Amino acid sequence: MPYYKTPAVILHSLDFAESDKLVTFFTRDFGKLRGIAKGAKRSRKRFGSGLEPLTCSAVCFFEKEKNALVRLDHCDIVHCYTHIHSDLLRLGYAGYVAELINLTAAERERSDELYALLVSFLELLDRPSFREEFVRIFELRLLALVGYRPELGSCVICRREAKDRHRHWFCQSKGGLICSHCLRDSLDHAHLSWGTIRTLQRAQTMELGKIKRLFFSSQAREESRRILPRFIEYRIEKPLKSLRLLKQLEGKVGTPVNRLAADKAGAP
Repeated sequence: MPYYKTPAVILHSLDFAESDKLVTFFTRDFGKLRGIAKGAKRSRKRFGSGLEPLTCSAVCFFEKEKNALVRLDHCDIVHCYTHIHSDLLRLGYAGYVAELINLTAAERERSDELYALLVSFLELLDRPSFREEFVRIFELRLLALVGYRPELGSCVICRREAKDRHRHWFCQSKGGLICSHCLRDSLDHAHLSWGTIRTLQRAQTMELGKIKRLFFSSQAREESRRILPRFIEYRIEKPLKSLRLLKQLEGKVGTPVNRLAADKAGAP
């Protein structure tokens, strides 16, 4: 059997039988894979905590011919993202992103861009300076990589370029902006301010290494939070379990931006 070693982010791990685990992981070299780790619940030496969800590990596995599951041999932790695992809200964001990758990434299809996006997001999420808009940027970049890039530069019907003096709405069924001339009665459109449109346009095109420089206004955060998760669910035709949990967490502890503001307000 061919034997491989590759960096991977663990997306999902499930106990199986008495001592095994079923693992879904997104690799740098092979895309999304599913595998079985024999004896993983007993063997701390071979696997340790390297198969815990939202961990970046160097994974070694055997490729079994005509079998959808690979056989995991052992793994070593590369990065465990300590701040993510110690903060409930950060863990909620990470779980949301892991579910998005799991649902949208094709199995056994390598994507360097998608792997880089996932690792970059987790690194940002693990930093104290994490901001909610990084989730929106991830959503936009993911949509583009899996073929659902929303049109934010012009009206999807008349193709008229989006400009400051015009009013625009985002229509999920059309996949982008609709101008006031083309707007018809519909339940799936939401108004977007020009500032939000320009911010989202920059989020789509800015180099991945520079996204820390992009700041959303409170209006852009609110409007993008309203449209992007709904658009994703519409495109994948499936409700996101992690999104329901994330909304509950945000309601209880507040978003990172709100928590930062509260900390500053309470500072002496």
